[in-house]
Amino acid sequence: MRKGMKPSEVKTALTFEEKVTAAWAYHVKGIDQHTLASLYSVNHGRISEACTSVEKALADEKSI
Repeated sequence: MRKGMKPSEVKTALTFEEKVTAAWAYHVKGIDQHTLASLYSVNHGRISEACTSVEKALADEKSI
């Protein structure tokens, strides 16, 4: 969360597109999760969940 943000400005969830984009930025571009959380106005846990979900989906796809 960026400094000076009001609690009402903090999002509690990411859209599907935001999750995929955040995971791509983390895994491919190397942007750290705290920076992504600040950019998307969510807490670090939401970014971590997004990255884990995408990793799991890709692992499941490879096993097919």
